[in-house]
Amino acid sequence: MLSDIGYSQTSEVSEADLVLLNTCMVREKAARKVFARINEIKNEIRRGGSRAGTDNGLPVFGVMGCVAQAEADRLFERSRDIKMVMGTQAISRLPALLEQLENGFNRVIDVRLSKEAGFLELEASSRQTKHIAYITITEGCNKFCSFCIVPFTRGRERSRPADRIVAEARALGEQGFREIHLLGQNVNSYGLSGRYHGNPSGAPSGAKDGEDGAEAGKEITFARLLDRVAAESGVPRIKYTTSYPRDFDEEIVRVMDARENLCEWIHLPAQAGSDRVLRAMRRGYTRREYMEKIDAIKGARRELSITGDMIVGFPGETDDDFNETMSLVAEVEYDGLYIFKYSPRPMTPAAAYPDSVPEEVKTERFLRLQELQDRIQRRRYERYLGRTVEVLVEGTSSRSSSDYTGHTRCNKVLNFPIASPMGSDALGKLVKVKITGVKSHSLYGEMAGDRI
Repeated sequence: MLSDIGYSQTSEVSEADLVLLNTCMVREKAARKVFARINEIKNEIRRGGSRAGTDNGLPVFGVMGCVAQAEADRLFERSRDIKMVMGTQAISRLPALLEQLENGFNRVIDVRLSKEAGFLELEASSRQTKHIAYITITEGCNKFCSFCIVPFTRGRERSRPADRIVAEARALGEQGFREIHLLGQNVNSYGLSGRYHGNPSGAPSGAKDGEDGAEAGKEITFARLLDRVAAESGVPRIKYTTSYPRDFDEEIVRVMDARENLCEWIHLPAQAGSDRVLRAMRRGYTRREYMEKIDAIKGARRELSITGDMIVGFPGETDDDFNETMSLVAEVEYDGLYIFKYSPRPMTPAAAYPDSVPEEVKTERFLRLQELQDRIQRRRYERYLGRTVEVLVEGTSSRSSSDYTGHTRCNKVLNFPIASPMGSDALGKLVKVKITGVKSHSLYGEMAGDRI
């Protein structure tokens, strides 16, 4: 969109006329990081000397994403440098906002949310990534978990029409992308609720299959969408995230077993192991119901890697509640786990709960859970020693310029020497690597032959 109105991208912030900061509110103090980053950029520009033709020698600063949506015009009050605030559904209106600035407006803002909001449609050729592409299939969330700000910043759940998703995946495959990720706040809620962009009738049911006539009007679930993308895209590796446990079903597992290009990885956040805490979080499932989903995944024909999220120190969490979380993690044996200390988010119901767990207790529980997960993860990773796995070579390792880095089909980071049979030709290819070493959060190996 920016190139269409005369902008070009620069890797040097000191050269920029426009700086957009994309933001997230999952972590605490997200807004504070925006102002810190703006000050860093201003200092970097000032060290580089004056800039002719810009306001006070500074670029236009715009804030987008969830912080922009939640803080809105309060961002203007806290920083005179911010000239544009663009909410989560306003990306397509970026050129119009810039035009308002060029026409003399001092500041511009668009944080409107609508259940009818459309999706930003992208050409395959517009991707900035080289080997992996991301396709949005849903936006928003209807779950309203008590700790989560997402429904307030991303809006209500909306599903993108299946034919557009499949067409985009096919175009990406034809362009040479080796891996695609289907994205959404809750991907397996696809088609289950709300209207979807492109539905002329505004029918309240989920997304429809066959938008262009094939199987016209047939409701489509996430499992069927996965099946279509796998069958019709021609892309050798397909992943998806994030799944919501209540909407995850055995049909998804059956489709993953049937389609070899659906990668062996499922991210299924439990958030807690105690039924009492799960009720307080408004998660909509019990520990037993979550474990039934895990059992279905472990019962698949192929070995599927499971990762998840956990929150420790939720308001009212007792020692017994925390021990239930510890026992759940031990029972599931996650291949990877993101652990968070609870912190309140504005507008969420849990923000009004008494935060009865002291910070030092949260830290102690965090460390205990992390230590347990580290032991489990080490044991899970050691199972790969001696195996030969498929890796998409994505680039040079940030830890060593002599190593390539990439991800396995089960989404584990794997590094191996650049001085391999294929050498520089391996970049962007699917290759076979034999695992020879295990680290805390990655695997190490050596090429086991030519590309796959």
